[in-house]
Amino acid sequence: MSYEAYLSKNQYSQSTITVHKLRIRRFKSWLKRHGMTAHQLNYSTLLKYAKYLQTEKHYERQSTNNELRAVKLYYDYLMDKGELVDNPADDMAIRGKHIKVINNLLNEEELEDLYYSYDIEHYDTFFKATKLRDKVVLGLMVFQGITAIELYHLQEEYLQLNRGKIDIPSTRRSNARTMKLQPLQMMDLMNYINTQRPYLSKRMTTDNTEQFVFGTINQVYCITHRIIRNLKLYNHKVISHSQIRSSLIVNWLSKHNLRQVQYLAGHRYISSTEKYIQDDLENLHEIVNNFHPIS
Repeated sequence: MSYEAYLSKNQYSQSTITVHKLRIRRFKSWLKRHGMTAHQLNYSTLLKYAKYLQTEKHYERQSTNNELRAVKLYYDYLMDKGELVDNPADDMAIRGKHIKVINNLLNEEELEDLYYSYDIEHYDTFFKATKLRDKVVLGLMVFQGITAIELYHLQEEYLQLNRGKIDIPSTRRSNARTMKLQPLQMMDLMNYINTQRPYLSKRMTTDNTEQFVFGTINQVYCITHRIIRNLKLYNHKVISHSQIRSSLIVNWLSKHNLRQVQYLAGHRYISSTEKYIQDDLENLHEIVNNFHPIS
């Protein structure tokens, strides 16, 4: 199937197809000048292409994004043909006038301290149960990097406490994976599953009794937001759930190879993992300025 036929099959108009083909011709011409083929592209090279569009071609942000979207669509086509397994342009976009950088990363000890420090003591039975649930959720955030969407889909049966593992379900944007539980998580997890979760199931109004954490997706987001708010009392560096997950992924990259971290993070594409590669966390801003399209 030709690229034009692929676009037509996906119900793009003829005028849009013409524009996309023109953009891909420009992209391939740039690759050729740099001695590369489309199959050799990686995320870092794509960043250079974006920078070229802005600094040498003087494209505005929206125009640059239009070019990048065309590239992403072209790589979707190559994946559909079975020529590639990853799309290096997936989620690649210029947001605003500056690229958002990852800052205030937490090291492994700081993440572990957040879990140790989280207080679950309360005289009221219901609030004590919810505090333990929140600490269990925190453990999944700082040790397994679970997202709110994954937490919403998580069911009790996915925990393998006898094997010290957990099956994190796939979502529209992430792959399923099986991960090790940390020894310090086990006691709280067993307490939650054996006592507090059954108690909460009687207090919560829900049709999905298999959920690990009961509630709608909005209620799950409220849980994670409350956890982050409380964590700021222990460490002023804490900003958000995504910051904790980013910190964990960066820490993983210091111990494991790229493919292993892709699996641990549940990334569908290796390019999503490559975005977290750093040689020196202390010089993150300098690294981003050197390699991101907008400095």
